[in-house]
Amino acid sequence: MIEYQKADAAVARLLSKQTPQAGVLYVPSQFAYPFTSDGKQFLYHTLTKQCVEAILPASCSANEGFDELIQGRFLVPSGQKEYPLYESVSKLLRTLHRKPGYNGYTILPTFACNARCVYCYEAGVEQHAMKPETVDQLIRFLLETHAKEELTLTWFGGEPLLCPHVIDRVSAALQEAAVPFHAIIVTNASLITPEILEKMTGAWKVKRVQVSMDGAEADYVARKRYRQDLDQYHTVIQAIDRMAEAGIQVTIRCNVDEQNIGSVPLFLEDLKTAITHKENVRFYLARLFQTYGDAHNPDLIQAIRDLSPAIASAGFQPQLGSTSVNKLRINHCMADGSGVVISPDGGIAACEHLPSETRYGDIWNGPTNPEIRAEFTRTDRTREKCRSCPFLPICTSFASCPNIDASCRVWQQKRLEPKLIRLVQKKTSSNEEADDPSFC
Repeated sequence: MIEYQKADAAVARLLSKQTPQAGVLYVPSQFAYPFTSDGKQFLYHTLTKQCVEAILPASCSANEGFDELIQGRFLVPSGQKEYPLYESVSKLLRTLHRKPGYNGYTILPTFACNARCVYCYEAGVEQHAMKPETVDQLIRFLLETHAKEELTLTWFGGEPLLCPHVIDRVSAALQEAAVPFHAIIVTNASLITPEILEKMTGAWKVKRVQVSMDGAEADYVARKRYRQDLDQYHTVIQAIDRMAEAGIQVTIRCNVDEQNIGSVPLFLEDLKTAITHKENVRFYLARLFQTYGDAHNPDLIQAIRDLSPAIASAGFQPQLGSTSVNKLRINHCMADGSGVVISPDGGIAACEHLPSETRYGDIWNGPTNPEIRAEFTRTDRTREKCRSCPFLPICTSFASCPNIDASCRVWQQKRLEPKLIRLVQKKTSSNEEADDPSFC
C-alpha cells in the first residue's frame, strides 16, 4: 500500500487505527471509494480523507496482507453499520469548533427584483425592502453578535443592488466601529454602474461576486424576464469584465436544464470574446433545483461534465463545487454553519432558501426559538436512503434539508473523481521530479 494523502488530522485525532482481529471477516467499508488513474488502482476514504494506491479485496481476514487497509478503516467487520460513526465524528467536530457569535451574515435588504426568473423560488413572496429603523437595528445586531474574527457579509435578495443605501449604511457603521469585514454579493449584475463598482471596491469591501446567468442570449432573455426591455445580456457581461478588471473575483453560475444546456457553447463563445480579464472569473454550470427529481438527471449531469473542456478552452477555470478531498467539511451550507440569515423585516433564519420555515428569532430579540434551528440542523438522523452511501461525509449532513436530489450519487461521483485523479497525478509528478537528478 502506497499512501498518497494522509487522513485529515482532525478526524485522525478522533478515530484511532482499527486493530485487525483474528476470526473476524472484513469487507470493504462503505466509505472506501475505488478509482483508477493511469492504469493504477487507488482507494479514497470519504470520511478520513486518506488516499492510497491499493487493491480492495472483496473480503479478508487479519494477517492476509491487508492489515494496513483494516487499520485505515478501508475494510471493516462484516455487518457493521457505519453511518453512526460518521454522525458521531461530525457531532464531535462541530462541538470542538463551535465559537460564540456569528462570523457570517447573509443579509437580504429586499425581496424585490428587477428580473422575474422563471425558476425563482421566491416567486409570490411580498417584495418589501428594509425600513430605515430596521437597518438601524441591523447595525446594532451586527455589532453585538459578531465573532472576533473578520466578518463575511453576503448581500442576497431579491436583487440586493436595488438597495445600495442599505449596503452603504451597514458598511460605514462597521468601518466606524473598526470591525473588520469583507463582502460577497449575489446579484444579476444588471445594476452595476461605475458608481456602484467604485463602492464595491471601496467602502463595501467586496471580494467576490456571484452572477447567475442562463446560457446564450436567447435563453437568458427568455428566462430572466427583466421588468424593463433593455439589453441586459451584454450589460451584465460588460459588468463582469469591469469587476474582474477591478480585482473582484467573479463567479458566473450558469443555471441549466435539458432545454438550455445545448446553448452553453455559444454562451461561452460570447464570454470568451467579451471578457478580457479572465484570470478573475470562474464559471460553473448548476442544475436548476426543479430538475433534481427528473429521470433524465444523469444525462444532464453527464452533459455538464462533458462541457468542462469547453469552459477551459474559453479561458475560464471550471469550478467543480466545494467538495474537499483533504479535509472533512464540518458545515456544508449556511444553515448548519456559524452564520445567520437576516430577512428584510429583521427576522433571523437558518437558511436563505427557507427564511420563513427556519426563522428562529429577530434582530431585536435575538434567537427567541433556537430549538427551531437546532431541530433543522440535527446531524444524528441520517436519511434511510443515505445510510449506505459512500458520499455521506461530503454531502448535506442533516436530514431536514428539503433539497433532495434523485441523482445525488451520480453528481457527487462526477464532482469527486476528477479531483482525486488530479490529487494522485500531482503527487506522482512531484515524486518523479524529486527522483530526477536533473531536477532542482
